[in-house]
Amino acid sequence: MVGFGLAELDWGDTPQERAAAKDFLLRVLDLALSRHRWEELTYEPPRAEGYLRTYRAMVEEFDPATARAGTGVLPKPREAAMASCVRHRVLDALPFWQACVFCTAGV
Repeated sequence: MVGFGLAELDWGDTPQERAAAKDFLLRVLDLALSRHRWEELTYEPPRAEGYLRTYRAMVEEFDPATARAGTGVLPKPREAAMASCVRHRVLDALPFWQACVFCTAGV
């Protein structure tokens, strides 16, 4: 996911929803740190683990109660297909990106 800040995500309306959303994102980052599906990449990302660890620390310290919920940065389920690159399995934060960040970089 590219092109947004943590405060722009809709973390939910209740403390329970916010906690569940934060837990989900931390689990996703832990999965990425375990190198899940990295064999599908067409290259070895030399700095990815460091970036993931930094991002995970940011998420862990982030208080979802401070988020600007409902800013509409992430697409709704029906819009997700337009914002997802099938080839690279990337969700772009529209309207900031008009195409996959990897496709436009020639990866």
